[in-house]
Amino acid sequence: MTPNRKVEYALRALVDLAIHGAQGTFVSTASIARRTGAPAKFLEAIIGELRRAGLVESRRGAVGGHRLARPAAAISAGEAWRAVADPVAGSTRRRLPASGAGRAVHLLVAEIEAAVARTVDAVTLDELARRSMEADGVSDFTI
Repeated sequence: MTPNRKVEYALRALVDLAIHGAQGTFVSTASIARRTGAPAKFLEAIIGELRRAGLVESRRGAVGGHRLARPAAAISAGEAWRAVADPVAGSTRRRLPASGAGRAVHLLVAEIEAAVARTVDAVTLDELARRSMEADGVSDFTI
């Protein structure tokens, strides 16, 4: 479970929605991209995945945009991560080596991935939004 730019941009977008769409307001892709530093086209694709995962609602039109599908306190960073992460990328999904160093390393990597999953599952978008706003009053989305 290693973060990549796609995961980072997804989390940034969701935190942005938690902050700027707090009252159920729809937020445009362009404004999310501007605040998070995410490329707009890439962000559109990511938001599509988040929508299919049931984390984001979208509406077209002049007052359209995106908003969280559930309260920010009910969405974990881990849920968002898994919504956009490549399911084949996890090393523990490979065949377990029969014995020796390969098996020992494989089991260690599985332990590391489990620890990361526990950590990101314990943090909600609400918590990330709060951390973002407390950071000197400025949301810093730099990768």
